[in-house]
Amino acid sequence: MELIHLHTFVTVAEEKGITRAAKRLFTTPSTVSMHIKALEDELNIQLFVRTARGVELTEKGEQLRAKAEHAVVAARDFLNAAREIEERLIGRASVGLNAAPGFLRVPALIAAMRAQHPDVELHFVPSASGAVLADLRAGRLDVGYVFGEVTDPLLKSVLLHEAELVVAAPRAWEQRIAGADWAQLARLPWIDVGVGCPFQKLIDELFAARGLQYRRAAQSGDEMTRAQLVAAGVGLSLLEKSEALHAHDRVLIYDTAPLPCALSLVYLHHRQHEPLIKALAGHIAAVWKR
Repeated sequence: MELIHLHTFVTVAEEKGITRAAKRLFTTPSTVSMHIKALEDELNIQLFVRTARGVELTEKGEQLRAKAEHAVVAARDFLNAAREIEERLIGRASVGLNAAPGFLRVPALIAAMRAQHPDVELHFVPSASGAVLADLRAGRLDVGYVFGEVTDPLLKSVLLHEAELVVAAPRAWEQRIAGADWAQLARLPWIDVGVGCPFQKLIDELFAARGLQYRRAAQSGDEMTRAQLVAAGVGLSLLEKSEALHAHDRVLIYDTAPLPCALSLVYLHHRQHEPLIKALAGHIAAVWKR
């Protein structure tokens, strides 16, 4: 029995489709189909049935799935252990940033990685939570910071911090904001965050709960860009509290309770035992515990 056949079986079961599994495995649908057929012939068991949306595990296939997953993980752990013993950690890691590097404690991470793993090159990619998730799934990032709940079973998330979000306004609008109610705020221009970011859902809920519609003036999923637009007088927006306080000379915070929002480190679940991912996740968790 070939390990690659078990790996293909587990991936098809997760993706529920031959084509989607082929993309994850960087191979062709025909190769994936051959792997599954070879495994079914060897076991003399039908593992999948075709559906309108792709494929589904048979009852017998479902019973074998957990054992196949354990075998794949065990084989990966064996290889990773061998690499850790034989080689120093060397390589390049791409890290998606969804907020300012200072808030995300990037300098402390760089220092920790440099001290323990000097041969690892860190590449930081400014982004937004929704884009970070998409890039992780596509393999364009190794790890990333994400605001909000992560429900995708393909991704593993580690809670780092409960962030506070505030309504930020241009400092020049101080007289307009002082004493303003939500109906008055709704008539002022707002900078949206965009679909895929939990900040956008929170903005929408703030007004929907009050039966109001607000005026949209611009959109940016990048936290630092939104802070600059607020400071420039474009409109109001939700910002992470420390980002708003950092620009206190140009940005003011509307007098309302901050909104809690989880900040997590996220990476592909099946990569959690890779030495590079383990090292990054460990150091990132450590700098957030200080």
